[in-house]
This record gives sequence, C-alpha cells and structure tokens, in this order.
Amino acid sequence: YKPLPQLTVDATAFYKTMSHLVAKSDALIERDGRWVPEVYNSHGKGRVYGIDLLVRHDFAHNFFGWIAYTLSRAERHDPGIKGYRQFDYDQTHILTVLGNYRLPHNWEVGMRWRLVSGNPDTPFTGGVYDADADAYLPVSGRYNSDRLPNFQQLDLRVDKHWVFDSYLLTAYMDIQNVTNRKNAEAYAYSADYRDRQPASGVPLMSIIGIRAEF
Repeated sequence: YKPLPQLTVDATAFYKTMSHLVAKSDALIERDGRWVPEVYNSHGKGRVYGIDLLVRHDFAHNFFGWIAYTLSRAERHDPGIKGYRQFDYDQTHILTVLGNYRLPHNWEVGMRWRLVSGNPDTPFTGGVYDADADAYLPVSGRYNSDRLPNFQQLDLRVDKHWVFDSYLLTAYMDIQNVTNRKNAEAYAYSADYRDRQPASGVPLMSIIGIRAEF
C-alpha cells in the first residue's frame, strides 16, 4: 500500500515447516550385532510462522528510512516428547528503526535502533556437590523455559563525501551501542550454580574510516 508516492507499507505473513531434523534420542539400536544408544537421529520436526510489517520512506526531501517489525514463533518437536518447544534461536519480537538524512555540503547523518526479544535459555536451578571431583555439578531446569533480557542497541553514523573527477572519497564515523547498553549474551553462574550474572556483549565502540570508490 502506498499512501504517498515516497511511502510504502508492506505486510507479509509466512509459515514454514521442516522435517528430518537432527534430534537427540534415548533409543537403543542394533549396530554390528550389538545394542547401543542411538544418541541422535533425523526424526525431528520444526515450524516457523509469523508476520513482517514494513513502512519504508524512499529517498525524498533528503531523507531515507524505514520501520520494520517481525512477530514470529520458531518451534521444534523432538521424538518421544509431547508437543512443540521453543527453538534455541526463537526471537518473538524484532523491531528496527533506521533513518538517513542528507545535509548540505555532502554530509550525511544516520541512525539505527534495534529492539529484539532475548533468546530462549535453559536455566540452572542449583548445583550438586561432587566430593570425588571437588566441584559442583549443575542441575538444569526445564529446557528453554527462560529467556535472556531483551536486546536493545542504538547506532549512529556520520559521513562526509568529496566528489572528484574520477573517484568518490568518503570519511565516516560509526558509533555502535551509543548508550553503552550491557546486552546479555549469556548467563555466567557462580561455582555452586545458585547465583548468576548476565555476560554482556559489545560495549560502546567507535569506528573511523576512509573509503575511496573509483
């Protein structure tokens, strides 16, 4: 749908099924005359479904940008287990806002903001002390019953262009994670698995560069 010449609104629904996926197995199989654990087989199934929404502003009045949102569900079914479970990399909500504005004298400024649901996580509910190894063994909770905190990041970019007869020279500064948000990539547990702290990813980072196009 195009409410304005430079504005496009697009919606897409999707559904995908998967079969013959590698899955863990507790079955015993006969191999070379012996009964051994199967460990893995190809009887897993999966499905992904959701909707994409996109509002796009084509370049006009020195501005270009879009807002994109995805609502989705990624699930897996393992042999011998009733029902579907969340896939390890299921991200229910994905929101991206991007904009770029062209200034006088060949300057450009841009931004990108992302908000994404945290990945599913299998928590440790505690630990059992192993006296022989002098260490704690983790006790796992229900598979993928928890989630990491939401991912959120704001990036900024500034470009300066110089146009010559035979090439284009661009200097840029790219600032990632402007707010220095500590996005959790995983959880780090204490020695007895009773306490945990999020292990954060990339901190605020600036990149300065020059690019020549012939």
